[in-house]
Amino acid sequence: MSQLTLLRNAEVFAPERLGATDVLLAGQTIAAIGDLSAAAALADVTTVDVSGRTLVPGLIDGHLHQIGGCGLQGYSSRAPELWAGELALAGITTSVATPGIETFTKNMDAVLAKAYALEQDGLSTYAFLGGFRKPFLTLTGSIRRDLYLIEKLIGIKVALGDAVASRFSNEELIDLAAELEWSSRATGKACIMHAHLGSLPDPAAQLLHTIKHAMAAPERFQATHGNNTEETLAAAVQLTKAGCVVDLNPLLDPLRGQVGSIGTRHAVPRLLAAGVELSMLTMSTDGNANTPVLQRDGSRGPYIKNLGTLWEGTVELVREADLKLEDALSLVTTNPARVLRLEERKGRIAVGLDADLLVLDDDLQIQDVYSKGRLLVHGRQPLVASMYEHHDDEY
Repeated sequence: MSQLTLLRNAEVFAPERLGATDVLLAGQTIAAIGDLSAAAALADVTTVDVSGRTLVPGLIDGHLHQIGGCGLQGYSSRAPELWAGELALAGITTSVATPGIETFTKNMDAVLAKAYALEQDGLSTYAFLGGFRKPFLTLTGSIRRDLYLIEKLIGIKVALGDAVASRFSNEELIDLAAELEWSSRATGKACIMHAHLGSLPDPAAQLLHTIKHAMAAPERFQATHGNNTEETLAAAVQLTKAGCVVDLNPLLDPLRGQVGSIGTRHAVPRLLAAGVELSMLTMSTDGNANTPVLQRDGSRGPYIKNLGTLWEGTVELVREADLKLEDALSLVTTNPARVLRLEERKGRIAVGLDADLLVLDDDLQIQDVYSKGRLLVHGRQPLVASMYEHHDDEY
């Protein structure tokens, strides 16, 4: 019989508010929600009293670098891998690994192997093909074959308008969209084009052209770094009107050393005021991408992993942008689950879904983390660690 864990008297946001109630975990899944006081008397139930605590779904990070990006400051700037304890402490129970700038040694073989390793450590992991340079490296010799045969691969990342990225013709992007449309229909997976928006004067032009002419479903497209500049934020409005979901990064904030960006606590209200539906927005960390803190004199400070920004950004939307908690949560739970086509397992506290849960204190700080029913963090202390993981005081 599966191990049963009963979380009692939590204030549950699923992400919609359910009020004070109980949640029963059976193995990896949520078995029941409601008044389950009778279940507490069962011999095989472990009861955890979380009275006064808030229970929310685990976070879905749709864009991070599990094996590290490339710092472009010489060989010594190559980032190390992320570890299970780091992700768990940040409340990230599901993540999608993206290839970075350097794909010679940090290639798809390494990306996929790391995804499997983190899965063995108790997290849920997926990955994108692609990267900054073409031709894209594949595992089987074909993008279509990779997506068709390898379950963890759920899309492809392309970098548009970046100084160190390959340039695409409009025809190449249309052909790529057709590959993704075929792959999605053949597999039932999301198979999205996850497009990095760079610093071009009109950053959405190529992507909008592709959406218009590729004859692929609009949900096949997602643009990321929508709050990187004023130009990308304006492009976000255009893209959502065309049916493309826009991903925002809480790291991109002048207060976090990213000069010229627009913090999500400002970007989200501005997009909503411009008529963008909340359902068309997601947030991700771009974690472990070797992002430097930029100093005001233009020099580069230390690199940061920025995993904690996903939850920090969510709380900022509640406290500084006056969003309801359930609305802010949708950007890191239900919306990415829908975009990545994981909604049958992820993104909600609901019967039959994976038991990915965060227990919050009165200050909305993460205290406990459950991933697929397994307690990975308790009282802000990690209970899981990858084999070679070194625990710092902060992540």
